[in-house]
Formats: sequence, C-alpha cells, structure tokens
Amino acid sequence: MELEIKRPAWIEIDLSALENNYNFIRSKVNKETKIAAVVKANAYGHGSVRIARRLSELGVEYFCVGSPDEGIELRNAGIKEPILVMAEVLKSQYDDIIKGDLIQTAASRETLNALNKVGAGAAKQIKVHLKLDTGMGRIGFFPEELLEVYKFAKKLKNIKIEGVFSHLARADEEDKEFSYQQLQRFKSTLKEIRAAGFELPQLHIANSAAVIDLKNTSLDLVRPGIMLYGLLPSKDLNREADLKPLLSFKTRVIQLRQLPAGSTVSYGSTYKTDSREKLAVLPVGYKDGYPRLLSNQGEVLIRGKRSPIRGRVCMGQTIVSVNHIDNLEVGDEVVLIGSQGNEKISAAEIAELCGTINYEIVCNLSERLEKIYIN
Repeated sequence: MELEIKRPAWIEIDLSALENNYNFIRSKVNKETKIAAVVKANAYGHGSVRIARRLSELGVEYFCVGSPDEGIELRNAGIKEPILVMAEVLKSQYDDIIKGDLIQTAASRETLNALNKVGAGAAKQIKVHLKLDTGMGRIGFFPEELLEVYKFAKKLKNIKIEGVFSHLARADEEDKEFSYQQLQRFKSTLKEIRAAGFELPQLHIANSAAVIDLKNTSLDLVRPGIMLYGLLPSKDLNREADLKPLLSFKTRVIQLRQLPAGSTVSYGSTYKTDSREKLAVLPVGYKDGYPRLLSNQGEVLIRGKRSPIRGRVCMGQTIVSVNHIDNLEVGDEVVLIGSQGNEKISAAEIAELCGTINYEIVCNLSERLEKIYIN
C-alpha cells in the first residue's frame, strides 16, 4: 500500500527496529541496571514523542533530554517516567524544571544555590544529578572537589541528590585506555564520598559506545542514545552489534531530462556531461537537511540501483544521473538514506562523505519532513 504524504519528501521510522535495538541493549546490561533512553534533539531526528511512547511501552525506566522544554514536551505527551535534563540551564528555564517535575543536572555550586532558592519559592524539593568531570572537559565538578560539593548540597533543604554521573569522551574509539581511566576516576571519587559516610544515589557513566564495547560500566543506569536508533557511535566499534536502523529518508522523481554532451549542471557549473546523459530531478536539498557537501559525490537509490549526484545540491532540488536505469518514470520512489532492493545507503556513509558523524546527519534532517511511523 502506497503511503499518503503531503509532499514528495518524507522520513519513515520503523518502530519494530526500535524494539529490536532496545532488546539488544537489555541483553548487554546487568539485570538490575535501568535504561535511561536518550531522546534529546527530537530523538536524534526520529521524533521524541513517538519514540518515547514506544520505549515507555517496552519498559524503559528513565528518559534523558537536552533541555527542560524537551522534558515538558514529553510530559505533555503523557510520559510519566523520570526525565533527566543532562545539561546546565539558565534561570529562565527553572520554572519548566518544577512544572515538569524534571531531574536537573547540577555542575556548579551556583546552580545548586539557584535551584535551592527556586525550590524554596515553590515549596518543592528539586531533584538533581551531580555531574562529575572525569575527562570530558565540558561541564562538571572535578573529582577533587566533589566530596565538599556533596556535603554542601546535602545541606540545601530544597535539593535532593538522586544521582551522580559522568560522561565518557572517547568510548567510541578502538583504544579503551582513556575510557577506563575515566571509569577509575569516577569510582575512586565515589569511594571517597562513601567513606565519608554518605549513601550514594544512582550512578551512571555508560553511553551507547560503552554499552556496546566497554565491560563493567553499566552501574545503576545506562544512557543509550545513538544505538537506540540503530546506528553505531563510530566505525571503530563492534559491527556485529544487533542493531537495526529506524530511519529511512525518501523522495520521488519529479522530472526526467536528457542533456546533450557538454551541458553543465546546477549552480557553479561544477559538472559537465561527457556525452548525452539522462538526469532525474529530486525535490529535496539542503533545506531538508540533505547535505550540500554531497554535491558531485553522493549517491541515491532508484529502482534498487545507485545513482550519482550531478552538480551541486541545491536548497530544494538535487539532480542525479539515471543513464543506467531503464523504464524510469516521474513519481518513482528514491531512497536517500535506507535500503532499496539489495542496496543500502547509511547515515554513516553520508557522514563519511561529508567529513562528519552519523549523529549530525540524522539530527539535521528538517522538521518540515513528514514522519511516517511503521510498526
């Protein structure tokens, strides 16, 4: 059955693949370890509400977002599980933390003081997870100061410490030495807090790369992100991981043309035909999140065959060569990311051509694109 869509460019999301990936994660972590699904950035371009609802049905215990407004969106959609905001926020966002009953990351004394004051004004305890910087160098308390911070935070009446966590900077690399150094710093710091007589809350450090490829990092929670969506964090990781990509990006041929030899194609005339060439025009471009860096080097799938991009990717149109495809018609389906026949174009393949990572490719797909969810 042909899908009904408003414009000839869309994304398909396979929710059965999400279930497969969730089950794989369950198989990789300890039975008592909880899964905190990372659905920030609109679930890496997959649609946070639909993804979170399905994960909730599957049994996910926590969600992680990048900002309070993302947490509020999930609450408004009926998500009841605990939601951790994994970044520092501005005071203008504090009301959403209270409104959404969110757990806030605290990475400075100033944040703890400010949250305590807001909590007092609302007559509520604000739940926090303390962030420890073990080598990421982004946000967080240093190991040598965490004990004093812990003592300080425990005295704040409107602050409830529910977790302590850190983030691995190089877990997606083949060499795991730095990651295990981070893990050791994390555990040593927590041992110091425990020795001071404090009961430790929920502890977590493992991201997708750690779940796949690092032993003894599960702890109380794990925070899988990119692997939930069927993508590997890097090409250095275990390619035998049982992950299935959820996302396919598709369009249709809107025009077929025959250009004579010596014709130039698209802005800047960066491609010239050597001989008579049949071209297909596609109604997608960089406004849809399809990278301009694919100009003259990317490929798409049409009738199960790879078709190379000719000339520069435009804002709303891309031109591909179809000399090798017989009986092609206007309206035929084109796959930009995904599978068709025996061929596949992955987000990782596109990322490599663009000199970036697969995260960026899927996150940058435009919100204008209609999402079709398939069970």
